[in-house]
Amino acid sequence: MKEFTRRILSIAIPITLQNLISTGLNLVDNLMIGQLGTTAIAAVGLVNQVVFILNLFTFGASSGAGIFVSQYWGKRDEKSIERTLGHIIYITMGAATVFFVLLYVFPEGILKIFTSDTEVIRLGTEYARPVAFSTFLTSFSFIMAMALRTVEKARIPLYISLVALSINTVGNYILIFGLGSIPAMGVFGASVATLVARIAEFFIFLYIALRRLTPIRFTLWAFRFDGPFFRRLMKYATPVIFNEFLWSLGVTVYSLVMARMGTEFIAARNISSTIENFGFVIFGGLASATVVMVGSELGRNNFTQARFNARKLIQLTVITAVATGLMIIFLSRFIVQLYNIDQTLKDIVLTVVVIVGLAQPIKMFNAVNIVGILRSGGDTKAAMLMEIFSLWGVGIPLVAIAGLVLKWSLPAVYIVMMVEELVKAILGIWRTKTGKWVRNVVD
Repeated sequence: MKEFTRRILSIAIPITLQNLISTGLNLVDNLMIGQLGTTAIAAVGLVNQVVFILNLFTFGASSGAGIFVSQYWGKRDEKSIERTLGHIIYITMGAATVFFVLLYVFPEGILKIFTSDTEVIRLGTEYARPVAFSTFLTSFSFIMAMALRTVEKARIPLYISLVALSINTVGNYILIFGLGSIPAMGVFGASVATLVARIAEFFIFLYIALRRLTPIRFTLWAFRFDGPFFRRLMKYATPVIFNEFLWSLGVTVYSLVMARMGTEFIAARNISSTIENFGFVIFGGLASATVVMVGSELGRNNFTQARFNARKLIQLTVITAVATGLMIIFLSRFIVQLYNIDQTLKDIVLTVVVIVGLAQPIKMFNAVNIVGILRSGGDTKAAMLMEIFSLWGVGIPLVAIAGLVLKWSLPAVYIVMMVEELVKAILGIWRTKTGKWVRNVVD
């Protein structure tokens, strides 16, 4: 039990600190943009919703690769880890190219899907073009961070994230509001600050990989295409990528429904999501720890220990989720007062945060169970089917009816949205109990 505790703390604490720094500084950024008014919040929120789809696609690719990385790490097979990362980068860079074109060439058309507000579209277009260049950088950095965490070097992404997010926050302050001879640039300045931070992050990760300072490294050999290996990798990665893409698309549909309910509801969702992210601070660490502590044991064929680790991590997740749910409800009372919005919108945000706070145990169980347990054993098809059915078969139809047909309030729509999580949890408990995820996929 001591070894279990030591390992989970060594992985989860650095990732939790990184998430806390990221969420805190993102909140500061959000507050800075919030000083520009509801329209600016809505514009940046819609562009970030498009970026969110790419991030989820990249997360899906890295999670698929993480199945192999974690099990190869259990065997300490560093050459196969390198080959895995080289092949998955082909996929993520292809996706980054598509999103670069969407954000740089067609931002107005994309934003018109969400809203007819011309000022939101104008500001969103202004914000989108610099962000477009960060798509390639973010994809590489995402893969590197995942790999370093999986080989139990979680402190390195923590330090890099601290540097990048600090650059972003300082850059936002200077470029949004102006300083000395530097003019105020508004949302365009926020976008430029984001790009500069991503450039810094990319080059630090690249330096670490090329200098071979950790088990995660890149040589030309890593990018030599191996057809049979790529097909085996994609057998498990494709359902995860497809899953995350459809999930992010579904969440975007949620945002689309709320955008059609009114510009103020876009702003309310953006603010409440920023506050809710504090609830994910700990669970990013727990999910990553689960990938390592379950996947590495499966790679060693130590199936009994893998089951034990999974059970303990689920128990820890649910207990912690209750505390974090109450925490974000409490914090929201203070955070929402910092926004330059009217009292009616503040009241809506506070009510929404209560709903998502109370739902944290179910949401976090789903996150750790699907990402950390089922995927670690290569049970990616079942995980995909559960998520797609819950979201597209249950959540989206209910939210569309509640928001667009019945014209319910935003808090009521959020309550309906949580039905999806409940259905997913029921299916997830059943699937985990079957034990079909307990397998070695790299031998």
